Amino acid sequence: MKNIFNKIKKALRKAFVLEGVVFQKWSFKLPKIKNAFKMPTVLGYTAPTIRVGMPQWAGIRVNGGFWKVSLIAGLLGLGATAGIFFATQQGLEQSPIFPQPAVYEAGQAYRLAEGAPVKLHVGKKIEYSSDVPVKDRHTQTLQLNISSARISDLNFEAIQLGKATGLAEGLKIVGAAQSGDTAAIYIECDEVVIDGLEAPKLSLTNSEIYELVVKDTVADGLSISPTLATVMDIEVGSTRGALSIPAATNSTYDRLIIDSSAAGSVCKKLTLKDIKLFGAYSGNAVDISYLKAGKLTIQNSIVGDGTGIDVASFIVANTTKVSSSTLTNNTERPIAIK
Repeated sequence: MKNIFNKIKKALRKAFVLEGVVFQKWSFKLPKIKNAFKMPTVLGYTAPTIRVGMPQWAGIRVNGGFWKVSLIAGLLGLGATAGIFFATQQGLEQSPIFPQPAVYEAGQAYRLAEGAPVKLHVGKKIEYSSDVPVKDRHTQTLQLNISSARISDLNFEAIQLGKATGLAEGLKIVGAAQSGDTAAIYIECDEVVIDGLEAPKLSLTNSEIYELVVKDTVADGLSISPTLATVMDIEVGSTRGALSIPAATNSTYDRLIIDSSAAGSVCKKLTLKDIKLFGAYSGNAVDISYLKAGKLTIQNSIVGDGTGIDVASFIVANTTKVSSSTLTNNTERPIAIK
């Protein structure tokens, strides 16, 4: 050990040599610390002197006050660093990053940005109390709460959804119904595209679509019966200051939820491409309600729950209002999405 310290000394001397410059000799001594403690005398009795020494290990010996203190300080520092590292690893859990399964408050992120460009990243892990049965815990859900947000684009592609049992919906896009004097709450989009969907059932209700297009779709029963009405076209102009949400692609979840039930929201374009669902649902596998869109296109999709063509699996209800609709090359045949 002594030879190692001598080598370190020589290396330091060489490292701090400047040719032509001679420094005066300088020496430094650490203050001496007494390692003997004398106890006071009480009633004529004096306790023995207590001496504190360096711990010794077989084969290891450290000479000199400076090197002794340096070694102790190094060991203590190393131990403290290791303790902090392991404590933080055990005690902290990284927050989910979009698009990992979690609840993401897009509306809150937009409000906090105050119109400045902002991206959505960190979410909150979905947790349940211990009394909730495991089959009812939907911990792999991707949920976007977009109330009050102004969003540029929402893109979801090649997403696998579903669970064998225990789900009400697999894909849910929802606002809120009128309550008393409070008007209905809508998600308002310039354009919505659903392309290549495969699901047991689809329902579009309580919505206002300026232009509805359904084409090249096969269903185990079609019921497309919107109400013809004067509907406002939705056009989103500038996306300056709008919330930017990264695209979610090639991912699997039990559910995908886009929720604007607390307050209205606006998006430039919502794209759902190659979304696949399976499972038995107590509600509709794909449930879309309280949506306002300049144009809604549903194309190249397959929808069927195996109940036969006389029981519709693809439903556009009469509570949905449209200004115009184009329905081309859609067919019915017995289909069951498994």
